[in-house]
Amino acid sequence: MARHTLFLEDLAPGATRLEVEGPEADHARKVKRLEPGQWVSLLNGRGLVATAQVLESRRALILNVTEETTAPRERPAVEVWSATPKGPRSGDLIDALAQVGAAAWRSMDSARSVVEPRDNKLARLDRVAHEACKQSLRAWLLEIAPPSTFAEAIKPAQGTRLVLADPGGAPYALTGAERVRLLVGPEGGFTDAERERAIDAGAAPCSFGPHVMRIEIAAPVACAIVLDAERRAQTPLNAAPSQAS
Repeated sequence: MARHTLFLEDLAPGATRLEVEGPEADHARKVKRLEPGQWVSLLNGRGLVATAQVLESRRALILNVTEETTAPRERPAVEVWSATPKGPRSGDLIDALAQVGAAAWRSMDSARSVVEPRDNKLARLDRVAHEACKQSLRAWLLEIAPPSTFAEAIKPAQGTRLVLADPGGAPYALTGAERVRLLVGPEGGFTDAERERAIDAGAAPCSFGPHVMRIEIAAPVACAIVLDAERRAQTPLNAAPSQAS
């Protein structure tokens, strides 16, 4: 049986005994039926991962922390700037990006965008990111950054590779970049003028497959391809074992 995970933003290194109240504790007690003696995983979304044993499960959870570790941030850091899908599909986008390992997501307004997310929608997407963090056991929370424009998206940033998702581009090629800014347009695509502006700004147009995908599919797929290509460059193949002649 999978161990239950609690997301505790106030969790600090060195904690030994915790008293947890509020929605996280209520869900653990009433839905997951946690009882004394059971073990849980703890995350704070800032790299800290801990293991704790339940001591009490009444009005609050009393936990005894037995071990902890701090995970480094994933490299490369892929920040996704994309159009916002309609309705509940935006939640699917954030859930998938969190699971594949994107570092951040930002709503990007371009010529053919049709959705401008308001504060209440961004707050809901932040909650989705928290739940996805728990589900996928992410040590670092997916950041939901403030909305921006296409003009801001293509501004050069030091140490950041700019990638434009474009069906006419070449397959993604690894660069060893520490940070990648991935731009994914609305379902109508970027305009020719936007594409030219992005290329003039140094963006590499890249194709991430032969099919036309919805935003909530295209962005996670492209992010996963970028992460896989760059991580392969960071992980040398194991040398074949030598054999005595």
